[in-house]
Amino acid sequence: MTPTVSVVIANWNSGAHLAGLLDSLAGQRPEPAWEAVVVDNASGDGSADVGGRPGVRIIRLPANTGLAAANNLGIASTHGPYVLISNPDVTLPDNALGNMVAVMQRHPRAAWVIPRLAGPDGTVQTSAGDLPSLAEALLGRRLGSRWADRGYWWHDWPHDTEAAIGRGAEACYLVRRAAIEEIGPQDPRFRLDWEGVEWTARGRAAGWEVWLDPATTVTHVGGVSIAQARWRWVVQSHMGMYRYFAGRMRPAARPLLATAVTARALAKLGATALGVPLYQRAHRIGGGGTGAGAGRGAG
Repeated sequence: MTPTVSVVIANWNSGAHLAGLLDSLAGQRPEPAWEAVVVDNASGDGSADVGGRPGVRIIRLPANTGLAAANNLGIASTHGPYVLISNPDVTLPDNALGNMVAVMQRHPRAAWVIPRLAGPDGTVQTSAGDLPSLAEALLGRRLGSRWADRGYWWHDWPHDTEAAIGRGAEACYLVRRAAIEEIGPQDPRFRLDWEGVEWTARGRAAGWEVWLDPATTVTHVGGVSIAQARWRWVVQSHMGMYRYFAGRMRPAARPLLATAVTARALAKLGATALGVPLYQRAHRIGGGGTGAGAGRGAG
């Protein structure tokens, strides 16, 4: 029997967090039925070995293919009409799958359903926003919006309303397979960031919607894999930023874009060298400011 929800988890050196996610998945209410696949991006910590349990398959890759490619492989190897794409460093409440599927069913043009995110201490993390302008991406928190529901991240929006939003955080989200079949999978050129922004932009251009599910709060540690590859994340994030905007402007303007993005990347690499927690600041994990171009994932 085809399950209702196919769970896709891209894993890279996530340690015990992956086991916690799978335990919470096993604790879901009986309906809807689910299957799960862990796509392991050549982890070296043995974390993929925790996946051997009922309903869970492991795909072990010989090399790190990047986050989008791993997600795509998981999507292609599953069959449910809804796909939950999740980072390993989350745990699900027992009603998560049922709640998010119900939101999908209430809104026929919903391609994505985004849950509320909260840290282990219960602090709500920003999970709603909009597609970024170039200025927001380059200037980040310095641009600061005066409105709670405007801009790349809606940091001051209460996240308590079932509503259509511009885009959502990609730590854990439900996707309608019919939408994937129409707009295509994630772009594998985005190895570690901006794959979700580009995918959302493609979906919204085709008339699909993004909805927030305030009834589901997923616990999200944040930045577990990125903490092990901070330099690579900064570089890959800015490569994704360049690729996203370069495809939306005239070729003659691309050298200026490359210069601006490179300058930003160098500044972020400098901040990383000084120990600034860029990911946590961008997502208001454990406090901090706002930001643009923040990534997450296991690539």
